[in-house]
Amino acid sequence: MRTLLSILLLLALGTRALAEVSSETVYFLQPDGQRYLLMRSIHSDSPTHRFHLPKEVQLEDLLHISPARYDWDDTEMDFNALSFDSGGFSLLYPGEFDTRQLNKEGELARFSSWDGRKDAQGRYGFWYSPGNFDHYTFTWVVPDNIELTRYRSNRDGTWIKRTRSVSFYAEDANNLTFEIDFRIKTPATARSGSAIESPLAASPEFTPPKPPPSQAPFFSRPKPRHTAPQGRNATEGDGDGDGVANGADLCPRTPPGAEVDRVGCALDNDRDGVPDGIDRCLASPDGEPVDVSGCPAS
Repeated sequence: MRTLLSILLLLALGTRALAEVSSETVYFLQPDGQRYLLMRSIHSDSPTHRFHLPKEVQLEDLLHISPARYDWDDTEMDFNALSFDSGGFSLLYPGEFDTRQLNKEGELARFSSWDGRKDAQGRYGFWYSPGNFDHYTFTWVVPDNIELTRYRSNRDGTWIKRTRSVSFYAEDANNLTFEIDFRIKTPATARSGSAIESPLAASPEFTPPKPPPSQAPFFSRPKPRHTAPQGRNATEGDGDGDGVANGADLCPRTPPGAEVDRVGCALDNDRDGVPDGIDRCLASPDGEPVDVSGCPAS
């Protein structure tokens, strides 16, 4: 099975203003914690839509395409695209997380939907153009042996946890990224019932207006206790040189100079996608495109 990138790019083309642009992203995770089925859908008043997929995704990989009339374009260098003459569409296809998206340490794993790169227009993650998503939903559905332990997004919204799923709901949002921690329980652990209890398992719905620190948005973490050494590999057993040992580092490829939290993940307090340690403009307005230095794009 091909390795599929998680960043799916969505472009709506039309000459009139859009109304009530709604989109859903649903991952159906498989028991190994690495393979999945992905459902993507969009509904709006735009007369046409053009959807960008990773280059690895070929037409034969798509298990479901609706509506049935579409144009397939694989001539672009960086992506393949489906075009629809309709106000909405839905897709379903299998995938497998690669090492940029999934970091595993024994039974523990962390999924990150974004690799830190932006396109020429400053767009990243799950994005829409023109304008923002009016309504956006991101959901993980997991099998019995997967325990969801922590989840966060770079945008404000509402998380709701159910028995075998967790969903994020946001309005008027764009350039969304997600991070999900989970545990892959072994058959012996699942039978013994000794799984670590999720901090949210006691409540079927988790809908605080502002997330508490343990569920804080990924790009709004407390000030770290340490910063990365000047040279990479400056700490023994620390592959990315951020001061967090490999065995405890859940983000083992942080860029040089990035400030990190206690688990080795980069801080980005203005949520522009550029880590604080290399961000030259630390108070970029929310949603404003920035360049690689974190300053407003010209």
